[in-house]
Amino acid sequence: MKMYQGVSKILRGSGVGFMFGIPGGGSTVDLINGAEDEGIQFILTQHESSAAIMASVVGDVTGVPGVCLSTLGPGALNLCNGLGHAWLDRSPVLAMTDRYGAEMVDLAYRQKIDHNDLFKPFTKLSAGLTKTNWSEMLARGIRMARMPRRGPVHLDFPNDLSKVEIAGFGNVMGPEEFLPEANAKCVKLGLEKIGRAKRPVAIIGLGINAAQSDVFGKLKSFVERFNLPTFKTAKAKGSLPDNHPWSLGVFMGGNLEQSIIEQSDLIIAIGLDPVELLPKKWDYPQPIVYIDTIPNIEENYHAEIELVGEIGSTLKRLHDECTDTESCWRIEEMSAYRENTKEILRFRVDGLSAVQIIDATREFTPEDAFLTVDVGANKLLVIELWDSFVPGRFFMSNGLATMGYAIPSALALQLLHPDKKVVSLCGDGGFMMRLPELATAVQYRLPSVMVVFSDGRLSLIDVKQIKKGYSVPRGTGFARPNFVDLGKSFGIPTWSVDTEEGLRDALAAAMNSNDGLPKLIEAKIDCSPYNQQFDAVREL
Repeated sequence: MKMYQGVSKILRGSGVGFMFGIPGGGSTVDLINGAEDEGIQFILTQHESSAAIMASVVGDVTGVPGVCLSTLGPGALNLCNGLGHAWLDRSPVLAMTDRYGAEMVDLAYRQKIDHNDLFKPFTKLSAGLTKTNWSEMLARGIRMARMPRRGPVHLDFPNDLSKVEIAGFGNVMGPEEFLPEANAKCVKLGLEKIGRAKRPVAIIGLGINAAQSDVFGKLKSFVERFNLPTFKTAKAKGSLPDNHPWSLGVFMGGNLEQSIIEQSDLIIAIGLDPVELLPKKWDYPQPIVYIDTIPNIEENYHAEIELVGEIGSTLKRLHDECTDTESCWRIEEMSAYRENTKEILRFRVDGLSAVQIIDATREFTPEDAFLTVDVGANKLLVIELWDSFVPGRFFMSNGLATMGYAIPSALALQLLHPDKKVVSLCGDGGFMMRLPELATAVQYRLPSVMVVFSDGRLSLIDVKQIKKGYSVPRGTGFARPNFVDLGKSFGIPTWSVDTEEGLRDALAAAMNSNDGLPKLIEAKIDCSPYNQQFDAVREL
């Protein structure tokens, strides 16, 4: 057996089903062939950053590290943005790159970048495979990517080792991962603290997405047991459905949440990762009960009590061991908060508004559909106004907040769930960054629906310039393509609309089509309310 075949077998045995990237002429070519022989489908992307983003989504959904690969030098550099996203959004990813062989690695200069130095700042591990360590190093990388906090790892695959004959290898993958239980004394203290609170509030963060067992059912029971108003961060939308009576909106640490937070006497932080918080000091005075799989080592906020262990198990123990107690909150306060949040963000415009796009898309999209959103002016509105009814259906780049996320993430979700509707809401700036991935969508017949907020500007930067006192924003306007002609060039159904009626007609046609092709809708918007809407949500 050759080494590339052994690597492929371990990847397949670990549950890997897809591999994303752009191959070089070295070990990655062998690896693609070995992977496909093992039943792992290789997806050719148009840019390595897209490959890394797609791999991160696969890791998020399956818990098995998503795999991306590139050639050495420029290809490796192109992976950085996507791996940076995976690092800050805690996505398990395995990135593999070509590398010069032993005879050339210290001699060659052309296309040479020190990959390990490049990737170390934003990976959990960056190392190289050798003839004697390859299986153990691969096992280490896969396990490190999966363990909390999850994240990307990088492995160099030297070109001169790819076809080296290797002996058989044993069970190097290790046992299934089981997270520990929270300390019984801490659970008791946490329960006493929650029981004494009159108006506790829960904030659910992205850590819940990595929990084991039926964590979302246990979360629902926990919330209902204590009559607990519950915020979710954007990465945890849907963990408690947005139509649940005790479900509130998104927690950003901004303006909208204040009306609830300022009344509370306890915050229960469940999987709340510091990477999700705005870059400012935590200024809420309430005591905190912390529930997560790892200790609160960053101390961005201080917790009086830490319950460190598998989240679902901790929530169940708190539920089962509590005495008769419930908060003083009234259910009517929750519905009033939700309605007020939506009303604050609705502004009338002469043309088509971003809010109308969000509302209409939600209306025409099944409850269990997947939604991806890009970074830009529309993101704040989408995460506040889009109702998520099912866990694990809302995807965005939060920690890195990188533009160009929505399109490749939607394609990855469509690969994983070919029978589900997948929709992306994307600004035209982010769309232009990933426009070539239309070719990927067509090549692999991925029928995701792409709705583009089109205004020909980097509108978020416009707002920031206005906040700085510049009355006429500069450097943010750009030329837009003729979207209908663009769609025709790829042979996909495309609409360009500037009214709500036109948008609704386009959505109906796109959602009801079963031709197996991606759909592209350009929605031309009036972006004038953004400045006031951002003031309502948070300071920029």
